[in-house]
Amino acid sequence: MRQRFLRDVATFLVASLCGACNSNPIEWSEPTPLPQNLAAATDLAFDARQDLVARAPDRAPVPVVTGQCTGSVRAARDTTGDWYAVWWSVRSDSTGDIVMSRSSDGVHWTHAVTFDSTAEGRGGCQLPAPSLYADGANIYVAYAMAAREGPGIFASHSMDRGMTFHSPVVVVYGAHIGGTAIAAQGDAVAVAYEDPNSDPQRVAVAFTRTMGHLFETHEIVSPPTGAARDPRIAVGKSRIAVMWAPGVAGTATDASAPRMMRIGSFR
Repeated sequence: MRQRFLRDVATFLVASLCGACNSNPIEWSEPTPLPQNLAAATDLAFDARQDLVARAPDRAPVPVVTGQCTGSVRAARDTTGDWYAVWWSVRSDSTGDIVMSRSSDGVHWTHAVTFDSTAEGRGGCQLPAPSLYADGANIYVAYAMAAREGPGIFASHSMDRGMTFHSPVVVVYGAHIGGTAIAAQGDAVAVAYEDPNSDPQRVAVAFTRTMGHLFETHEIVSPPTGAARDPRIAVGKSRIAVMWAPGVAGTATDASAPRMMRIGSFR
């Protein structure tokens, strides 16, 4: 409980400092299937004209180290060409740490640095993979875990290319943790996640204009008519897009159904 108290105190202090801030709520379109030209894309982004386009996945020969949950490794490349990789590193008691490594060439990687070691759930490599986004020197990570203070979705960010990280903040607490996606543009940061408190599980979005120090708004964006899985997200200068796959029983997705999306605008 002490860890949750400390996280909640930090959130309260940031909220107090931002009490007069305009939260800039997002105005959403209705859910629609992804356009045919984007349906096969693994990631999306907004171009300079704020149009939604396919984004080539970031792929590099990621580091392989002892204790690494290989299925959890995610990589991203920033605008300067540096690469980042994040993954779960399992401990001897089947709990895990979230760790990160950096590479200037996608081949030679730094020693992995732990930036959250508060996981207590003994899920080992069954934990959902973290999500990662690199925006210049700012590196953002979102992940689901059973922390000491309770299960939920958490986020952390670095402002110095992954050398140090701010204390993780809670996005939402809830028992039924699942997948996440994260994206950023300037001060705007958004996390899409499989909501741990809805049944059937739906996709929600948390949004901040404080670079991830506090998520001011939370909203379920997928319809209440069925489950939603595998969220993806893109953030532009004034637009946000969230995508998901219709879900079926358990944690599976319906491969026969088109992926869905909603487009939002913010100021």
